[in-house]
Amino acid sequence: MNIKPFPDYYPMITDVLHLLRIPPPYEDERQDAYFVYHRCAGNYNPSRSKFSTYYYHELKFHYQSALRKSKRRKEILTATPPRLPSVHIDHYFIHPGFNDREEKIFTYSMEGYTTEDIASLLAISKSTVLRERKKLRQKLSSYVSFSPD
Repeated sequence: MNIKPFPDYYPMITDVLHLLRIPPPYEDERQDAYFVYHRCAGNYNPSRSKFSTYYYHELKFHYQSALRKSKRRKEILTATPPRLPSVHIDHYFIHPGFNDREEKIFTYSMEGYTTEDIASLLAISKSTVLRERKKLRQKLSSYVSFSPD
């Protein structure tokens, strides 16, 4: 196989980032590129194309996907958060033993927000959201049976 070392692809990585109008600094993007490089090296089929061509297209697809996710997350976070209790959730289902944060996390979860989105909306860490959800499952276990995650 004719796969060059990763640093030889820095100019190509920069070209892809410029093409997609991703602003510098590129530290995080280079780390992503390194993981894409290793995935491509493992999946590369020399009979189909040159490695650089394969890597270029995979890298471009990876960055485009990341941009779409980022754009969607910004749209969700800039949208007006639902009122508590939400118009979509019957307020009778909100457990009287919930504190304010648990109630917000429960409501946002029922609205379909992701863990990352809830953490951003409430300015807390993802692990805190996960821990609170675990407590919520325990509190609600006598009312609802949960399937394992």
